[in-house]
Amino acid sequence: MPGPTPYVSSVAIPLPDDEHIRSVLGNSYDPAKALNVVKMFAGTDDMCDAALGLVRAVFAAEDVDPRLRQAIILRAATILNVPYEWQANVPMSLNNGLSQADIDAIGTKGGIVPAAYALVCAATDELSGTGTLTDATLQRLRDTHGNTGARKLVLMIAWFNLLSLFLNGCRVPMETTDKIGGKRSPLE
Repeated sequence: MPGPTPYVSSVAIPLPDDEHIRSVLGNSYDPAKALNVVKMFAGTDDMCDAALGLVRAVFAAEDVDPRLRQAIILRAATILNVPYEWQANVPMSLNNGLSQADIDAIGTKGGIVPAAYALVCAATDELSGTGTLTDATLQRLRDTHGNTGARKLVLMIAWFNLLSLFLNGCRVPMETTDKIGGKRSPLE
């Protein structure tokens, strides 16, 4: 089965209570619709706005195919073994145009990734595994996406590494209801 393995730990940082989340996110907060990752971000208090700002930027990045972003997310979740990110982003990936076959291939370590996603998956594997990119991969990113596009993709890979470490470090609880629906972004 592709994707990460479930959490096996017994210690977690609990989600903040709804009153605290509302004090950080404002009166538009709806506990039935907000994803657990957003709730955990609210628990960072003064850091929440910056974290959500980067989420907004990543999901609205101009000239980045949302399917490439989703491939990065799923690959980082696979490489870093992040069950929450996988669970939340499989439906969002489908909503952004990836097929189930694409998702299965991206989520299989050592599997054959569809050509459209091979470069960003290779870059995600390298950056997530070694902390850098080979010259060949970086050059291919530049040749394929231009300098600005390559910068954006590298930033996205780095962001999803940071997010993955946050999710696993806090052990953000899996979603127990379908809050994703037709969402293409965690902030919709």
